[in-house]
Formats: sequence, structure tokens, C-alpha cells
Amino acid sequence: MRRLTSTTLALVAVGTLSGTLLAAGPSTGADADRSADQRAAAKPHYVDFALKASGYGSAATGGQVPADSGQTAFMAVGCATKVGIDKENHEAESTAPGLGKATDVKTELWTREVKGVVSTYAQNTTNKLVIAQSGLGSIQIKAITAWAHSFHDAKGFHAETKTDVGSIQFVPPGGGAPQQMDIPTPGNPVEIPGLATITVGRSKKHVDADGAQAQANALIVTKTASGTKSKVGQAKAQVLNGVTHGTFHGYSAGSSSLSADGNVSNGRTPLSLMPCQSTDGKVTTKKIQHSDLGGGVLATGLQSQQFAEDRANKSVAWERGSVSHLTFGGDQLDVNGIIGKVTAVRQGGKVTTSIKGSTVGTIAANGEKQQFPDTDMLNIPGVAKLERFVTEKTRNGISVIALRITLLDGSGSVIDLGQAKIAIRAH
Repeated sequence: MRRLTSTTLALVAVGTLSGTLLAAGPSTGADADRSADQRAAAKPHYVDFALKASGYGSAATGGQVPADSGQTAFMAVGCATKVGIDKENHEAESTAPGLGKATDVKTELWTREVKGVVSTYAQNTTNKLVIAQSGLGSIQIKAITAWAHSFHDAKGFHAETKTDVGSIQFVPPGGGAPQQMDIPTPGNPVEIPGLATITVGRSKKHVDADGAQAQANALIVTKTASGTKSKVGQAKAQVLNGVTHGTFHGYSAGSSSLSADGNVSNGRTPLSLMPCQSTDGKVTTKKIQHSDLGGGVLATGLQSQQFAEDRANKSVAWERGSVSHLTFGGDQLDVNGIIGKVTAVRQGGKVTTSIKGSTVGTIAANGEKQQFPDTDMLNIPGVAKLERFVTEKTRNGISVIALRITLLDGSGSVIDLGQAKIAIRAH
């Protein structure tokens, strides 16, 4: 039994969509049939839209696996203004964490402009997924496809999604003859006792005057024994308005930390990611009151802020990460007023940057006030090495870490405070 679901907000004829119906393909039996227009290797060029796309084979959450575990064959176009892009990632065989074994998982992303229609596409295909439980048999799901398409034409923005599942089979213990199962439909999941429950994934579309977003999710698989829930087959495509002089890229965060072996012990917190088409001239803020950075390091008043705007003849943006107060080892180290801020202005093809507004307030070690020397590096024997305003300039932007602390307690942990990065790229 085979199911194809399709949802569309595009109020145009099928021919205008350049033949984007799902059809049989050589690898999974459910690849999208790219028309000659779609396949054409047109000369890449820039458009006044932000184009985003992503996809993966599976991702598990909850149950007995880490949150947001292992996206198989993941690929993304973070923010492009160029049509003619083709990106691909694949895994011939992989273990999907908390789920099972996947074969021939492939993600394809592409952007096109055909006869004035600007599009971004995402497609993920999985040839076979095997979910097994010792003594209870296995489930084989074949030819899974998720496909998403967002575009802009003379009538405005549009979005559509399609999903396809070729077949679901239950293989009894000992390798008996496979039993064909129904394909789940909305409101009617398929349950294989002791193994898993398979539900139709929820696909989403959003269209307004500022853009279109299409997200296709083929299936949700919940394993009975572990309670692990996995999304299987995701494709996401976006076309967004608001690109005039360039695209914005960056982030800000209060803190992050690394252990001595370079592994992340605490990620960027709270993390703000710059929308590539700006914040529409608004300041957005994230706050966290307390954060334990490990090793006896405590931070309070963590904040990230960002701003970006396309003006009449220039683009302006800034990112700001801050920490109000940090302590280590009781009174071994006490720091107040840590702020990292970066600003970028793009005008006439030139980008100017600064870290004006970055600061490190008072520092005390064992109750005694400390001052940074001209080198912006302060060593507190047996406690920590402090580096102020760790800055990196790029062609289109700049980044700063207001204060980097390397602990000298034997752990070798590195803590970055007041992080900010910004870039404005041409298009």
C-alpha cells in the first residue's frame, strides 16, 4: 500500500511549478522529478530574497537518548541570496540513534529562478529504515520521501509540501515471511505491539507578505521499549523578503565553556541567532538569571541582544552578549559587568566594524582588586588566566569575546563570557 500526501498554498497552475510532482526515482522509488528547468545549471546570480533550506533523514528526542540526537544526512543552506545553488549530503548506511538502521539516506537542497519565479527546494529520501527489537521481530519502512518548496512569483509568496511512504512491513522473529502493514493516515497510527507506533508526520506551511515557509515531516516513530520519539524524513524550505543591501549573520551569548580536551561542557547561553533578513529594526533580547558553568564557576544575569535593519542606503547591525556577575571558588575570582558588543555597517559595498560598547567591569582575586595591563592579559597565579577583548576581524564582519577565562586549578577549562559576532554579506 502506497500513500502520497500533498498540501499546497500556491494558487497557480501545475505547469507554473515546473513539474515538481513526486515520481519514481532510481535510488528510493520516491525522488522528486526535477523538470528540465529545475535541473538546468543556470548561471548563478543574486536575487532580493533570503533563501533557506534544510533536511535530514531522522532525529530522535526524549526517551533513552540525548535530546535532539543525531540528525542523519543533515544538510542546510543557512541564508543565501543566490539562485543556482545545489547542495547534497548522503549516508549509504547509518545508525539512527534511538531508532534503527537506515540505508541510502539522501538530502538535496537547491535554489532556482525560472521565468521570474524564485524558489528554494528541500528533499530528503530514505531507501529503507529497519527498526528491530530482540525476540520481537523488526519493522521495515521503505521509500520515505519528504519534499518542501517555497517560492515567490508575480502573485506573491507560496508554499507546498509533499510526503511519500512506499511500504511498511513487519518481519516476524526468526525471519519469517514479511507481513504488509497499512500506511498510517492522519488520526490513524499504525502500532506494532512491543516494537513501535508509527504516526503521520505533521507538515507545516506559513505564508504572509514577508515570506513563505514549507516544512514536510514524513513520519513520527515512537519505540515502545525506550519511549524514544523520532522524526523520520524532514525537508524545510523558506523564501523571505527584506533583503536590500546584503544578508545579516551573527549571534550573541552570555557564556560558554570548554573542558581541557576541547569538548563543550556548556553551550552558548542564552543564544540569539541573527535572522539573515534582519530584525526589522527591533531589539530582541534573551535572558537567563543563573548559569552553573562547572568547576565552581557561577554566572548571574546572562543576556543576549541583537539588532539589524536595512535603511535607505545602508545596512546596520549589532550583537551584544553580557554577564552581570561571575564568581569562582568563593572569593578566588569575582568579576562584574562583562559586555561584548560588535557593530557592523554596510554602505556602498564597504563594511565598517567596531567593538565599541564592549567592557569588563571590576575584577577581584581573593578580595583584592585587579587591573588589566596594556597587554589585555591578566594572570592570577593558581587561579586563572584572563584575556580581555579577544577579537577577530573578517572581510564582512567582526567577533569579540569580552572575557576569556582559563582556569589554573588543574582542569584547564576555558570559559568565554560576553560573546558577540556580526557580519553583513553582499548579495
